[in-house]
Amino acid sequence: MYQHLKEHQYYEERYDHTIVYLARLDMKSFLNFRDKWHEQSPDNEENQFRNSWHLNNFYMMMVGNKLVDRYNERDQAIRTMMAEDEARDARLSSARLTVEPHCEHCSKTGLRITDKTLMHREGHDDDDVLFMLRCSHCEKNTAIWEDGSLWERRHTKCPKCQSIMKETSSRRGKVIATTYTCPNCSHTYKDKLDLNRKEEPEDPEYEEDRRIYCLQDETIRKEHQDAKVRFEGLIRFAKEHKEKEDNKHIYDAMKEMKKPKIAELTPLLQPVLEKAGYIEFSLDKPEIGKDVFVGFNCLDTESDRNDYESRRILEKLVKKALADTNWRLMTDGIHYRLGYLNGRVRAYEREEDLKQLVMKDKKLKPKRQAVKPSKNDRMTEDPNGGKIIL
Repeated sequence: MYQHLKEHQYYEERYDHTIVYLARLDMKSFLNFRDKWHEQSPDNEENQFRNSWHLNNFYMMMVGNKLVDRYNERDQAIRTMMAEDEARDARLSSARLTVEPHCEHCSKTGLRITDKTLMHREGHDDDDVLFMLRCSHCEKNTAIWEDGSLWERRHTKCPKCQSIMKETSSRRGKVIATTYTCPNCSHTYKDKLDLNRKEEPEDPEYEEDRRIYCLQDETIRKEHQDAKVRFEGLIRFAKEHKEKEDNKHIYDAMKEMKKPKIAELTPLLQPVLEKAGYIEFSLDKPEIGKDVFVGFNCLDTESDRNDYESRRILEKLVKKALADTNWRLMTDGIHYRLGYLNGRVRAYEREEDLKQLVMKDKKLKPKRQAVKPSKNDRMTEDPNGGKIIL
């Protein structure tokens, strides 16, 4: 039986051949781009730095980043290919005919399996197992799918009238000549299939390209890895800059937001609450972890307020007092027992958290359009520094 799973080195060679092939295509595209770039912007002393900076980034975008990604994915890709071939072998090994097969030529039973293979079957998403069987009576072969249905050979149709053509074949050594004749319109043509193994022409540049494009050279690998980090940092910087320009009204509001310290919460809340009849305001010991939580408590002096009214009024007062700050009342709300009330507030410190607070605020200033750079603006140097040599 044909065995799909091979030695590990076979998959290494297979993967590296694919990488070299793809990298050569990428590099060809980049070199064509580079030549057109120099036609538009001559590489003179005035343009040299700008050209080098831009082309290094375009190289990483078109070639370099892919090389690093493919290098990082190499081991997993090889494991995946081996697992797929191992699964194919297991599928073939466990395949069994579900019915007793009959010879398609003499209709007798007792056929012997000579081969199994995985093939695409029309109308099926996955490959199916095709059994090749030899009849001990007429010595002819029969091909049957695993479910017992007969394999149907694809017929060649006449290109002129679409009738099924008759085929006659002859063989000389490893060359098979087939003559196709249409019984309807007499159209005929010949086709040859050469089974002689043709050796692929030697690729004198393959090993050197493999060393470079598969990043086998440690120095080249380190240069590309470092360049990828710089390139990705530049992309993040550009995205963050654009996002901040597009949402300048949000970031302006974040800057204007008050950020009182824990000690400032008492003078911020106590006067407001006392005015509404809540006395003896105090803070609990802060809970400091990833976020900061502070409990508070007070007493309600208004005897005509029931527990629901007392909680609701206090909640509104706290929320209003903290509205323009980075502190918020916790969602579990205010708790009440016999005029004693307590709750918790949370501080928002991370930029993304502050942004979410501001975006919920309905008092944002009108959005300002980002200013597009003019043609006269000069590109600044990569803030992360460094470059690779093309």
